Amino acid sequence: MKYERDAPILPTVERVRAASEEFNKENSVIEQALKELFGQYRGNNNHPHVLLKVVALNRLYSAGILGVHDAAYHIYQHAQEIDAALTDGAPEAVDRIAKVKISSSGKQLKFWSFASKYCSWHNQPSYPIWDSRVCRYLTSLKGTPFAHPDLWTHYKEFRELMVVFRDHYELGSLSFKEIDAFLWKYGAKLPAPQI
Repeated sequence: MKYERDAPILPTVERVRAASEEFNKENSVIEQALKELFGQYRGNNNHPHVLLKVVALNRLYSAGILGVHDAAYHIYQHAQEIDAALTDGAPEAVDRIAKVKISSSGKQLKFWSFASKYCSWHNQPSYPIWDSRVCRYLTSLKGTPFAHPDLWTHYKEFRELMVVFRDHYELGSLSFKEIDAFLWKYGAKLPAPQI
């Protein structure tokens, strides 16, 4: 299927399923490793286990997080709150995980991509993934309510946008994980949005 630079490939159930199958085939070992890791260490109240999850996810999903030790300790410190939110599928879990104080600089950074991926691996039905490829794809949908996917300050707003996206394109029979594979594939073919 040829990709036209000016006209994004729109999602259909068939295209999303095909992209998801392709993603799973190409990344089967990575997906299995993360599934086993997050399945074995469901909670976040053990610092070494959290560090393993943070390092593996950051590396295998190219999350680009700085200060993996700081991020792991941050999650561990707030484990009770984060675990309760993850169990409930509450969007606040992403907000809590994303804001990490980096010990070497003292700055607080927001790692939205990492946090959404981390939460997704704990509860995939509740957490669509946010990253640059998703942003690129949604931005390409000019003239739609999805064309400004970065106009949010709390993850809840992004999740609501993705629910509307799923409904708009009649993808209700598909999971966020399957839709993420489609956005990841087709977002990679687009240039970064101009700011």
